Amino acid sequence: MEQLLSDTATALAAIRQQDLPQLQQPLDWQSKYRLLMQLGKKLPAIPEKMRQNEWLVRGCESRAWLLHYHDNTVGKHYFVLDSEARIVKGLLAIMLSFVNGLSQQELKQLDLQRAFDALNLKPYLSQSRSNGLNAMLNHIRHCLNE
Repeated sequence: MEQLLSDTATALAAIRQQDLPQLQQPLDWQSKYRLLMQLGKKLPAIPEKMRQNEWLVRGCESRAWLLHYHDNTVGKHYFVLDSEARIVKGLLAIMLSFVNGLSQQELKQLDLQRAFDALNLKPYLSQSRSNGLNAMLNHIRHCLNE
């Protein structure tokens, strides 16, 4: 699990620094879609043995798993995710790039919806994908209250 957390944190930092600025550019939908699918490939896959029902995110049309780890020594929250759908994995990678490695207080102050909306993806997302993103956001909030 430690290696998976480390690899995911590295990939999410790269996405935040390199890919999110590119997504904010006025690209056509096909270019954004291609970039989203590439983002999903940057994250390590969760091993099959860790794809347990307890980590499935309810409300996502395609199966997506979210594992949460809270490091009590530094008070930071870390996440690992995977999905069977590349576009979903890319969208969720964006979401996690905003929240991974933050403290409880930082997470509570973060307006994740606003940060995500700044990427101008909403007009291009189907209702089911928007619902899936909301389900993931609710799942992350639930993790913080455990």
